Amino acid sequence: MIYDEFVTQIEGHGRIWFDIKDGKVVEVRLEIHEGSRLFESFLRGRRADEVPQMSSRICGVCPVPHNMAAIQALENAMGIEASEQTKMLRRFMISSQMVQDHALHLYVLAAADYLGVTGISEVYAKFPDAVKRCVRIRTVGNRGIELVGGRAVHPINSIPGGFAKLPTREDMEKIAKDFKAILNDCIETFRLFASLKCPDFERPTEYLAIDDGKHFPAYAGRLVTNRGLNVEAKEYRNHIKEVFKPYSNTKFCVMNGHGFHVGAIARVNLFKDRLNPTAKELLKECAVKFPSDNPFHNNLAQALEMVHYAEEAIKIAEELAVKLKDEERAKQTKAGTGVGVVEAPRGTLIHEYTVDKNGIVKDANLIIPTGMNTTNIEEDLYALLSANINKPKEQLKRLAEMLFRAYDPCLSCSTH
Repeated sequence: MIYDEFVTQIEGHGRIWFDIKDGKVVEVRLEIHEGSRLFESFLRGRRADEVPQMSSRICGVCPVPHNMAAIQALENAMGIEASEQTKMLRRFMISSQMVQDHALHLYVLAAADYLGVTGISEVYAKFPDAVKRCVRIRTVGNRGIELVGGRAVHPINSIPGGFAKLPTREDMEKIAKDFKAILNDCIETFRLFASLKCPDFERPTEYLAIDDGKHFPAYAGRLVTNRGLNVEAKEYRNHIKEVFKPYSNTKFCVMNGHGFHVGAIARVNLFKDRLNPTAKELLKECAVKFPSDNPFHNNLAQALEMVHYAEEAIKIAEELAVKLKDEERAKQTKAGTGVGVVEAPRGTLIHEYTVDKNGIVKDANLIIPTGMNTTNIEEDLYALLSANINKPKEQLKRLAEMLFRAYDPCLSCSTH
């Protein structure tokens, strides 16, 4: 039996191919057919101040992490030290992005798999209040990004050294109230997804996220895993290897010769003790326990993160509503190479740039969360299909597609 079909309800164009012979899985392929976009090539030769806005165009769904990773990498390359206030505002932008992006994936793309329907129109027909909840959450998340970043999609206000224009204390006070207004919607989202039955499947793997030593992963830090890796971000090339496969337009990533998992489940598995109070209490009530090796629990981890990051946005906004002040932006002091790491909704994101003394980018290298997950997805698919080999073809197809969607893949990002 050969299965070869495009997968729907994901961001981008990709298909799952697998071959089963004599009751055994022979081969599994994750084929990403999204066209190559060549960002790493055309960012070379551009002025450093242009790059954050350009790199955010890698994704219209999650532009903030690309903007943030680019800025951080460029600052490290050019010797620019961002202020603590600037870092707080950046964490606020990432928190806003996480809340609205997770809502999109959970309600619009993933929910149908667990609610016994085929798409968002049927989800709305049967569960209109849930979809309205999604809209409220996304509205506030987008509002938070726009307030600090200048617009909700492809921010223009966040730049190396700080921000072109700062919000006011009154702005931060108002957005804190807006996030408080949707916190219960985020809580209800978690309770909904905690009540849904996931396929019974586990496969131990390595989980990667960033660690700044203080916060639940968001902005900057070391690269850490559950299997002992703990290195500076600039050492990523020594551990994460990109591999080309002839059937895919995206690079596959391996670490120590095997796949690894980034994303919400990795962050919660590694740093659940750093969750904000409401999220931490919800996790205690939940029947599912983390760390979890069930990749389908990535969706539940996303729902939990919505609560955490909404709380984080409130906390940051309330603090800045009291102490936000005008600041001068720091300037370039040197040429060099810098690495930036942030957490995107789909996982750890790495940008690296080399900048000359004139502020021109001479080289660029980007590693995207979905690219990091590709090898692990194939390994999970092989194990999942093997464990369910006696089920009918349609059930195998459904399980394979559900697994792929559970990772929340962004295929246009992966073919950057």
